[in-house]
Amino acid sequence: MNNLEQPSVPPARPQLFQRDLTWWFMIAILVLVATVRLRLLNVPLERDEGEYAYAGQLMLQGIPPYDLAYNMKFPGTYAAYALIMGLFGQTPAGIHFGILCMTTLTALMLFWLGKKILDAMAGMVAATSYAIMSASPSMQGLEGHATHFAAFFATAGLCAMWKARQNPNWLNAGTAGLMFGAAVLMKQHAVFIGAWGFLVFVAQSIRQSQLAFGKRFSPAAIFCFGMVLPFGLCCLILWHAGVFEKFWFWTISYARQYASILPLSYAPTIFWYNFGDILSWDGLLWLLAVFGIVLMWLDERLRGLRFWILGFAFAAALTTVPGFYFRNHYFLTTIPAVALLIACVVSGACDLWRKKKYNQLPVRIFALILAFMAWHARDPWFEMNPVQEARWVHGAEPFPEAEPVSAFIQKNSTPDARVAVIGSEPEIYFLSHRHSATGYIYTYALMEPQPFALWMQHDMIGEIETNAPEFIVFVNVPTSWFQMPNSDLTIFRWWGDYRTNYSIVGIADIVGPTNTQYVWGDDILRYGQPKHNGLEVYLRRTSALFTNTNQPAKK
Repeated sequence: MNNLEQPSVPPARPQLFQRDLTWWFMIAILVLVATVRLRLLNVPLERDEGEYAYAGQLMLQGIPPYDLAYNMKFPGTYAAYALIMGLFGQTPAGIHFGILCMTTLTALMLFWLGKKILDAMAGMVAATSYAIMSASPSMQGLEGHATHFAAFFATAGLCAMWKARQNPNWLNAGTAGLMFGAAVLMKQHAVFIGAWGFLVFVAQSIRQSQLAFGKRFSPAAIFCFGMVLPFGLCCLILWHAGVFEKFWFWTISYARQYASILPLSYAPTIFWYNFGDILSWDGLLWLLAVFGIVLMWLDERLRGLRFWILGFAFAAALTTVPGFYFRNHYFLTTIPAVALLIACVVSGACDLWRKKKYNQLPVRIFALILAFMAWHARDPWFEMNPVQEARWVHGAEPFPEAEPVSAFIQKNSTPDARVAVIGSEPEIYFLSHRHSATGYIYTYALMEPQPFALWMQHDMIGEIETNAPEFIVFVNVPTSWFQMPNSDLTIFRWWGDYRTNYSIVGIADIVGPTNTQYVWGDDILRYGQPKHNGLEVYLRRTSALFTNTNQPAKK
């Protein structure tokens, strides 16, 4: 027997190559979406990104939110931008790389959650659905919106809630509360998701009637404490920084007025207009999510989880409702819930047909849908350059023009020079690395039919006159104002008089989507007045940089 040859045993393959196709398919989709985002890292910042970037830039300089930049949003996204810029640089590319990292982490959390709820197939479907939809041009997914951050923390809270469902100790409950509380700091609308989480913990406590009262309700209490803690710390920090009063006015008093501007009767029209645009791009995946709502009632593996998943989906849907604006990027907060519903339909259909020869048909159909979506988005994803992509998404907005205008200001001013943008283009402050002469980085509120509008106009005027900025950029773009028929025009009349203290030194004239005419210094005398919408750059006549040649002096 000792002379008999033993059969050869093939060497064990590294564990990495023992993964099944489900794992590799997920990696391929994540790499595809990451490649798209990497290719478009330098997409010009739009207004919301400019706001977050400028506020984050100020925070890195030790200046608190609501001091030099007023807005109705909680400061969570400002802090997140500050962290991203601290890691990857204060550039559009650095910001968008941070968004890439965050959305990838969100997809991986959904993979873990889908795998825990159902199986690896569900995890793969949830992760890839989220990755594709979160980069959708229809939801402005390639940009760094606050809803991306809210979705990240809501998903992290959902993972912690799953762990608390299996082991309801104080750590899991508190972590879930902290994550949902952080989501609210990113976007106030996420409070609906936090409220749903609290109700889930309360319901679980009520069902555990065999436990003592304190032990039954302690997870719900700890969750509630964890959720309130981020907001409480935020208020304490802002109070210590001396800006709590401004924070409260903008995020509570004014925000309440803003949310009540549009009448309820407008809601259906606005919803179908914006959501219809989303469906035109991602409709097949949204349809799968609807099927998931139906099919989960046939999947016995989801017994006891159906209302948990549907409750999360309903709460996520409510985040799009406040104010009835239904802006496209608001729907990014719903994508984790949509991804889980799609996971339910694909994994559930495979499970129902597991003994039949076509049991892999659902996942093949899902793969074809993802392939179709990538093909449908081929122009913005694979062919357009960053400026073309920005034009394709936003039209003739002055976002690409903000970069050369900001570079002109930065080159022709000292670091301590003040700048005022009369319009809603806060990205100019960030890109020029100059402080604002007024906290009104948006002028929408000044045009709205709300009781603070005229007071805000006078306040902005007073700040500009007091700080006498070196440069003023006047934004001659209707969408940077959203002027209404009943808007008070005091600020325009004031600017007509006040600009005599300034001389125009730069023009970015948006002739068409692919043609912007830039005119600087003496060339303006030959060019004349701006002929189209765009940006007008003015230099203070009493500035040391001003010369009698009507252009900035060379430094």
